[in-house]
Formats: sequence, structure tokens, C-alpha cells
Amino acid sequence: MKQALLILSVLGMGIAQTSGAAITISQTNNTITNTSVASKNIYSTKSGAYVSNNDEISQAISNLSAQAKQKENQLSSLNSRLYAEKQQQQVNTVPDSNSAPAIAAARASRVALSGSSGYCARYVRKALQSAGYEFTPNPSAYQYATRGTLDKAGFSKISNDMPTQVGDVIVYDRSSKRPHGHIQIFDGKDWISDFRQNSISPYSGVYAYTTWRDSKYVDDASASDRNIYLAMNDK
Repeated sequence: MKQALLILSVLGMGIAQTSGAAITISQTNNTITNTSVASKNIYSTKSGAYVSNNDEISQAISNLSAQAKQKENQLSSLNSRLYAEKQQQQVNTVPDSNSAPAIAAARASRVALSGSSGYCARYVRKALQSAGYEFTPNPSAYQYATRGTLDKAGFSKISNDMPTQVGDVIVYDRSSKRPHGHIQIFDGKDWISDFRQNSISPYSGVYAYTTWRDSKYVDDASASDRNIYLAMNDK
């Protein structure tokens, strides 16, 4: 009996003794009234159920255990679904050699010069167009970000801290020294503009930039997590 009372306490069930007089037990929006003339125990749950003998206590514990097991199975199923979706997303977010990002990067890599000609916007623009991206060309490199050109062409701005993958485009802001900014594309190994760069930045100083990726290959795991969360709350 003590073990049963301990379990009931853990499960959030209240207990009270009656001794011939009517008694009312109130617990978080639940009210139970007992009018028995014999002394007995009454246990109340938050859901409003009550039991008054050992058999009913055992049955209540059994029911609660079954409900807990059902919730555990639901959670396990949802976790499996989330894992499968993330695995599939990981596959879908890596461009293959026939994808538009890879085709554009390969084109840029093939025609890259040994040094800068000052026409990075022209070279990257032609590389993107060769892969099927449609947009109106801009005279300056920085405008591919500020005029929404990449966005309209099907790219999404991502964090500069994300791991780089083939076809990613970086646009450097303009400055007093660099009035046209700079644009470049990653070929899986190097950053390519009109020439093959030695590093992510063609400059010796520090300049602000934004990173862009074909929206088809942007990981949408946060949205998937939200859908799983909503599914759990619907149960």
C-alpha cells in the first residue's frame, strides 16, 4: 500500500482520509466530494478521476502506465521521422555535377584567368547564365546583392559561417576604394571571379560581404523541426 501511495504521489494524485463526514477535496480545478460513512481513502488526479480502494488504485496505475507508453511510442515515431527527413534533406542540399550550381561553377573555373582583369561581374554573370539562371545583368558586382538580382534568380542569402559548397556565390560590398564591389563563385575547391583566387577574399583588407546559395539547396531543417513540433502538439 505504501508503494502504491508513493507512485500516486509521483503521478500527481492527491490523498485524503474520510471518517463518516462529508469531505470535499480541491486540487487544480478538480473537486471531489465523498459522503461515505465508512473510513476510506480517496485519491484524486488532475484529470478529475478518483479511486477509493486498492483494486482501483492498481487499475489507475495500469491505465496511466499505458498512456505513458503510448506517448513514448508516439515520441519515438516522431523522432524517427525527423531523423529520416534530415537525412533526406542532407542528400538534397548537396548539388551534384549536373546541378545548376555545379554547372555555373565549372564554367567559371574553365574560363578563369591567371590574374584579375577587373571584370568579375561579367565572368560570374556569364557562368550563372550558362547554367540556366535568368536575370537582368548589372554593371557593378555589388548590385547583384543590393538590387535583389540573385534573389530573383533563385538564390537565398545564407550565413557567412555556413560550410561552403559548390556553386555558392559571394558578393562584396562596394567601398571608396572598390566602388564596384566584387563577386565570385565557389567551384568546390577555389573561389573564382574573373580569375582563380588564392583565398576567399581577393583583397588584403577586411571587407563586408554576403553569401548566396541556390534556394533548392538551402537546408530547411528548422522548418522541418517546426512541423514535427506541431505534429507532437496535435496528439
